[in-house]
Amino acid sequence: MASRNQRRSTDGEAQAMSSGHDPRGNDSDSLDEERILSGLETRWLGRDLLLFDRIVSTNELASSLARKGSRGSVILAESQTGGRGRLSRSWESPPGGIWMSLILEPDIPLALAYQINMAVCLAACRAISSLLGLKAGIKWPNDILIGGRKVGGILMEIQANGERLEYAVVGVGINANIDPSPFPGEWMATSLSQEMGSSICRTALIQRILLEMERAYESMGSEEIYDEWRQRSVTLGRMVRISARSGEVVGEVVDLARDGALMLRINGDLMRVLEGDCIHLRGLERK
Repeated sequence: MASRNQRRSTDGEAQAMSSGHDPRGNDSDSLDEERILSGLETRWLGRDLLLFDRIVSTNELASSLARKGSRGSVILAESQTGGRGRLSRSWESPPGGIWMSLILEPDIPLALAYQINMAVCLAACRAISSLLGLKAGIKWPNDILIGGRKVGGILMEIQANGERLEYAVVGVGINANIDPSPFPGEWMATSLSQEMGSSICRTALIQRILLEMERAYESMGSEEIYDEWRQRSVTLGRMVRISARSGEVVGEVVDLARDGALMLRINGDLMRVLEGDCIHLRGLERK
């Protein structure tokens, strides 16, 4: 494994070290492993940090490392050539964003794996809101929205041993200092720099995200996490279309269950939805 102060690169190009930690400041220079670690306030998450200029997929590498036991390790990349989102969709990962994967090994039953996704989504919102003053919300099940537009997302991949969770690899993608205009219109994408009107310090945001994720992870399953996750939902109270393997349904989201399920009202009947692709429709808004 390379030393701490050696930047890892798949193309061998050297990168300049950026300076300053103002979250609203210019972050035009590349990320630096040593600089991130120097201001990191976590106890265990991200203390083993691998940073790449370019990689196929941070989740792919993290999954390989997880099989060897690397709890708390974080893989970061300036760009990904094969990033992916939910349902095997491609995930655009140009330079300027935050593309990282976490390796977690919670001692919980497989049935409680949803608690990880809940905690990580909440932590990302906390970090963006507290550091930048932007109102970040959660679109079920794992998208981060600002002003109704997608600024990031979470992809969790798990490995189980029987009924116990062996490990979870959690990919986090945030459109930080990128121009979302080339993305397809149906993505409804935005970026932090677009919302702020200037570039943001990715180093400071990565440090805050990891700190909030460590805190939320250690409290996952608690009423506090569930209540705040529910409060930050931008799906609750909306008319939605859910596309799943079993088919497609349209209804009003009247509640979010403790296990992360949508409680959907369809023609007066209630339906629990645990998975699927969720599209917000014009109609009822959360008051």
